[in-house]
Amino acid sequence: MAYYSREEQETHYLYDPLSANWRVYSTYPPHIRKLIKHADVTSTETDEHGQIIAVNGYVDANQIRLFRARL
Repeated sequence: MAYYSREEQETHYLYDPLSANWRVYSTYPPHIRKLIKHADVTSTETDEHGQIIAVNGYVDANQIRLFRARL
């Protein structure tokens, strides 16, 4: 069971043009699992059972893909 309710779960990608880095923050469990495997995680937040419920970190620019949506 997720720590945060569905309404509270989120993932943010923020681009810093000065450092040319993408920073990421997530409380959405499927994204947390992917970020732990593929991102440079700088911090995690855990619940009282030791389960990771939030992550902060950085991803490479080649891990971000922006494209035109299909209609």
